[in-house]
Amino acid sequence: MISAMTISSAMFSALFSSSGSTGSVDFSFLTKSSTSGTASTANIGSVKSALVSAEKNKAKQLAQVAKDPQIQKDLARYEKVVKSARTIDDVLNDPVARTVLMTANGLKADINNIALAKKGMTSDPTDAKSVAAKMSSINGAWLGFARAYNLSEYGLDALSPRQDGAAGRWRIAFEREGEPIEAMLEIRKVRGGGYQAQVDGVTVPVTVNGSSVSLNLLWRDSADELRTSSLAGALGKDGLTGTLTNDGETSKSDWSAAPYFKDAIKNVSQNYIAEKRLDMLDQQMPGLGSAVLFKDMAKDLEDAVDILGSPLGREIITTAFNIPKQIAVQSMSAQVKAITQRMDPAKLQNGHFVDQIAQRYLIMLNGGSGGLTA
Repeated sequence: MISAMTISSAMFSALFSSSGSTGSVDFSFLTKSSTSGTASTANIGSVKSALVSAEKNKAKQLAQVAKDPQIQKDLARYEKVVKSARTIDDVLNDPVARTVLMTANGLKADINNIALAKKGMTSDPTDAKSVAAKMSSINGAWLGFARAYNLSEYGLDALSPRQDGAAGRWRIAFEREGEPIEAMLEIRKVRGGGYQAQVDGVTVPVTVNGSSVSLNLLWRDSADELRTSSLAGALGKDGLTGTLTNDGETSKSDWSAAPYFKDAIKNVSQNYIAEKRLDMLDQQMPGLGSAVLFKDMAKDLEDAVDILGSPLGREIITTAFNIPKQIAVQSMSAQVKAITQRMDPAKLQNGHFVDQIAQRYLIMLNGGSGGLTA
């Protein structure tokens, strides 16, 4: 990273000045050899070629990573651990499982901080004072994890479905007045061998007899009349399936319910493979993986605060615009000013502008501007 390089504000202004309506960036001076005689390690041609190749061959690269024996071994270990775990501690105390889970969710920088991981991952996503919320100012992925998995409410269900016959959390799906309906159905065993059920947190009558399940749902129709839907079904290898009848009607329709978090392990595996692909790209050209990921997520950075709150956004923008990393110790208003003086965050909604930023980042990171002085 070229942290010692200094570039004048005039040069930045010229570099990112608009050209026509596209707001293009002039990289021509970056392709010139250093006056010191040292050849540049990156130029606009090699950077563009690397980005185009990475994006064009994404599917092939993901398949290649997925076949890697070590990756397969890591994922197999993760699946074994998470399926047998009783608490999140069991997952995080296993080095491989912890690495897979945290890497897949943008938390690999803190893989060795187990105490932080336990508190952050079990944070209540609605609590502004939680560890995840406090850490979000440094890495928004902490709060993202708490919201996506909500371990404080669902426990390990969100990592690996905990089904016990009909008991468990299900994603129930059916049609009502021609409209598709999806909801969380939770069936719990209670003392005495009975069952209780809730649909999106609302208690509903339920009867479970072996593999047979019946539910009654109250709802209001388009005329604001109170109605009852009776659902009768059975538990099979793919979940619950059956027929639905509304009161006052003779026709029936189908309903089904699969484990609510049935894709939990698959999603973590895919995200892990995606992250390892980015690592592979970084080996081809330092920062290439980060640049590719930035192009995918830049549209989510709507202002300078978003940029500063995203480790990746902060790294890309500060490097591309040669903003000293030391701004991190300054006030938020000073950091925002440092960003907005050099670029308009609103332009990150423009794919062409984002591509130019990614190119600029790679050139700066790889010494393509060698010999440049203020």
